[in-house]
Amino acid sequence: MKIMLHANVFLVAVVCWAQSAQAGVVIEQQERQPANQNQAHTAILYVDAGKLRMETKSPQGEDVVMIFDQSKQVMWTIDRKAGTYYEITAADVQKMGQSMGQAMGQMSEMMKQMEAEMANMPPEQRAMMERMMKQGSMTMAQPAAPQITVEEKGQGDKVGQFSCSLYDVLTNGQRTQEVCAAPLDQALMQPPEYQTFQAMAEFYEPLRRNAPQGGWGVSGVSQIKGFPVRWRSYEGGRTVSEWEVVKAEQRDLDPSQFGLPSGLKKQDMMQMMKMAPQ
Repeated sequence: MKIMLHANVFLVAVVCWAQSAQAGVVIEQQERQPANQNQAHTAILYVDAGKLRMETKSPQGEDVVMIFDQSKQVMWTIDRKAGTYYEITAADVQKMGQSMGQAMGQMSEMMKQMEAEMANMPPEQRAMMERMMKQGSMTMAQPAAPQITVEEKGQGDKVGQFSCSLYDVLTNGQRTQEVCAAPLDQALMQPPEYQTFQAMAEFYEPLRRNAPQGGWGVSGVSQIKGFPVRWRSYEGGRTVSEWEVVKAEQRDLDPSQFGLPSGLKKQDMMQMMKMAPQ
């Protein structure tokens, strides 16, 4: 399940499609973590005519395929080893976003009621309740959504065969990500083809908008000029993971690659999310 989360984060960051129905673009990527440089996730992205397929594999043997169809506004996630898949549509994302927003609102109202009740407690009892809430990771007020900004660093870098420009993604003023973006022609794409980059961000926007941790969303995505060929994540000033594009090439693609294979067992998406590790 962890690899699905990794794949989703990077897929939103670099999604695009090829305009030609005859020649698509194939992009090979790798993710490494500083703690173990020998353990790499790999991902191959196939893009053609408004459709996208991403195959990801982990050192632990996870083998996941994600297929996005822009015209249908649907994402399929396939576990090839298990022979299962789950489906999420734009309508599903909208409902999930609304549910998340309602849950956050209910939590905020509950905390206000608790604060009002605690105001009438003796000081010793109030202090005890505050200690219990702190130990349970509860706070008296919902934290404000983090402020996400993107800053162009105005300096060049080299990632394999790509020459790219650097961008810092800041969360409340602290760098949490760094993107190195290459000109679209180096990734064998034209500007119209790159519009799916924003389309994918818009697909997930209802979730991002209501997520307690926030996110940089469509407006941040639009500030990146070019195609991300390296994507670093930071925690406490340390690099915790790094995605890098290894190769990009044009290739004739089979249209069947972008359809849902037969014989798979459909899984309940909401049940899968409940079972996913937090």
